[in-house]
Amino acid sequence: MRAFLTFVLVLAVASVTAQTTYLTFYDALSLGLERNPAVTASEYAVRAAHRERQATIGLFMPRVSVRGAYAHLNKDVDIDVNHLKGNLSALLTPLLPPIESVLSPVLAMDLSYTLQRKNSAFLGGDVVLPLFTGGKILTANKVAKIEEQRSLDRSRAVNGALLVEIVERYFGVELARRVVAIRREAITVVEHHLRDIALLEREGMAVESERLYAEYRLAEAESDLRHAELELSTAQRALQTSLASEGEGDIHPTTPLFLPLRIEPLDYFQSMASLHNPQLSEVGHLRELARMNMRMERANLMPEVVAMGGMVFCDHQLSSLVPRMAVGVGLNFRIFDGLRSEFRYSAAQMQQRRVEALEVKAQRDVTLLIESLYNNLQKAIASLPSERRSEAFAEEYLRAQSAAFREGIATSADVVDAALNLSRVRLSRIQRAFEMDLALARLLDASGLADRFVQYIGSGNSESLY
Repeated sequence: MRAFLTFVLVLAVASVTAQTTYLTFYDALSLGLERNPAVTASEYAVRAAHRERQATIGLFMPRVSVRGAYAHLNKDVDIDVNHLKGNLSALLTPLLPPIESVLSPVLAMDLSYTLQRKNSAFLGGDVVLPLFTGGKILTANKVAKIEEQRSLDRSRAVNGALLVEIVERYFGVELARRVVAIRREAITVVEHHLRDIALLEREGMAVESERLYAEYRLAEAESDLRHAELELSTAQRALQTSLASEGEGDIHPTTPLFLPLRIEPLDYFQSMASLHNPQLSEVGHLRELARMNMRMERANLMPEVVAMGGMVFCDHQLSSLVPRMAVGVGLNFRIFDGLRSEFRYSAAQMQQRRVEALEVKAQRDVTLLIESLYNNLQKAIASLPSERRSEAFAEEYLRAQSAAFREGIATSADVVDAALNLSRVRLSRIQRAFEMDLALARLLDASGLADRFVQYIGSGNSESLY
């Protein structure tokens, strides 16, 4: 029976282990970039913009089309002047009697002609080549190029936002897991001490209030543990959502929380943001699009000139009077449209100035955001030495209180409080590490350098918390 129970226990442990996926942060990021629907949608947007740009290049090319038609009329189209023969003979014969011999063959002729049979068909082609459009085609191609670059920058922004999200949720799981472990460790210490108090109480060396206080603090610690376990479960579901891995089991992060010790100066991040920040890139594209819109409205005031030609390749019963080929040049010049084009051009100018004003505001906002994130991160880095000393002091204080309790100098409450204080200090440190990692991710994302986050993990400029 014992062997059977052992076998069942091994199978249960193996099943739980099989449902847990161990991922480094780099693996989690790669999985998110591969599976996340937002990334997939942005990739399709990039492809669509590239196709649109290819389509606008075709505006430079001649437009060739094939046309054909079949027509059925209710009757043939004829010209018949036979009824004029008698009038012509009566008019000319009295005047010139000898002409009758000359007119006789003419009057005997059939003076009718079929211009078009009632059934006809033809197949032909047309060619139209733009010669001058006032800059419309060039502007359309520039707009397509801007839109393609805009889609690329939007895709990069989506990737950056996803990185921040995965940093928050991946290290959020690691944080919650560490919190659970610290809570359990604190409960173990308090339970061990509670057993010692119970023994001392039975021997008359401890009062009931000390045991009750330890039980009260133990109940608090157990409640905190349950809350931490619920937070870990929520963090797991959030990370699975970001990685599109719902139903595939829990994810166990193998990359620990880390403390960035040194980062580049503020000027570096601000200069990078001016070049790569997604928000500034978007405003810059809007400014260029506004400028292209103004060019397009100005081009609408210009004439359009095209070369064109057509040819009939084959036909059936088509009148010989219809030409089989034609070439020419077409001109279209709008003289007056109620000043609509002029006002649209003026509106495009106002739109460009509006976007330029928004660009100035966006640059100031991004500069302020980066400065705020950078200063918060630097303040956290500056506080690391004091946090290390605080944890060292809490450990030493617990050891001293435990020794003093064994010597009968300290009370049970002192030991319990020291144990829970050490737990609180450790929780504060890992919480600070999580906040620093998230702040670093947000700073890099705001600077347009989100893909550099992985370079800080395990480097000489960071300290891992194992």
